[in-house]
Amino acid sequence: MAAAADVPFTPDLHLRLLLSIDRGHNVQRAVRAAVAPGARVLDAGTGSGLLAMIAAGAGAGHVVAVDRHHVTLARTVAAHNGLADRITFHEADLAALGPADLGGRFDVLIAMIHTNHPLIDEERSRLVLDLRHRFGTPDCVVIPGEVRYQATGCERLDWDLATELTDLDQAGEALRGAYGRDFGPLVDAVRHGVAMRGARPAKAVAHAWRSPTRSGALRFPRGDVRLLTAAHDWVSFDYQAATFPGFPDEVRLVATTAGRLTGVIWTQQLRYAGQPLWTSESYSPLATARLVDEGQEVTLLTGDRWRATNILSHHQPT
Repeated sequence: MAAAADVPFTPDLHLRLLLSIDRGHNVQRAVRAAVAPGARVLDAGTGSGLLAMIAAGAGAGHVVAVDRHHVTLARTVAAHNGLADRITFHEADLAALGPADLGGRFDVLIAMIHTNHPLIDEERSRLVLDLRHRFGTPDCVVIPGEVRYQATGCERLDWDLATELTDLDQAGEALRGAYGRDFGPLVDAVRHGVAMRGARPAKAVAHAWRSPTRSGALRFPRGDVRLLTAAHDWVSFDYQAATFPGFPDEVRLVATTAGRLTGVIWTQQLRYAGQPLWTSESYSPLATARLVDEGQEVTLLTGDRWRATNILSHHQPT
């Protein structure tokens, strides 16, 4: 089964995240609240090193910061801020490490590794819980402590899956006419990623480093979507739980107004101590748009096909 493409965390993207000022302030407050004097802190996926530095400044006894990339840059930033002796950096994959490799277990786990895309973040949530079990003390505090998902049926007005696929077929015909060759495999490879690329608000990826917002949320402009259902509480993951349930295999929505249902907006909220840290939206199109009436219930499948393609299909009653 194909997987959603992961996000390459480049220096540009790290700068972009830092410039989401309100998001940074929210997480900063959570770290300061969680870190008791002398606590051992693990910053999993440290990125630019910001949260490791905040933990050190909050009185942590020692901070261990781990990432697979750009650790030299994060170490340089920490040294530049006079914190070289308070933070130990490791360039490594945490999946290959154990507590003994990092000097013991931790009182606080900072795991801001979510990508604002549920098809990637399901496995990242599973990883957060695994990290707490493997590296945390029995009372280990996790930031974020919870991630919640809501689903809202909508008509998306700025982008349509069927239109893009039709245009793609026409592009394949144009190539055949221009070159006398069948580029079907190339067109199919592009087709496979169409719904994935349509998942994020376009303005969110318009620039490599410039933050699209200073607020604590990333949403589709409401001029681009027409909401047809209320927000449905789909699933929550508690990072203090013993096991990870994963996503349900379906979502049920009830139309609050009539319209043409083209897909679902997923709202992901990262939370700590009952307060939101960051709220983001992503979009999954329906394989076939559907007309709905007010009060009509629609069940959409969120199983393997959705995970592989980002395309939702209708549940067919038996």
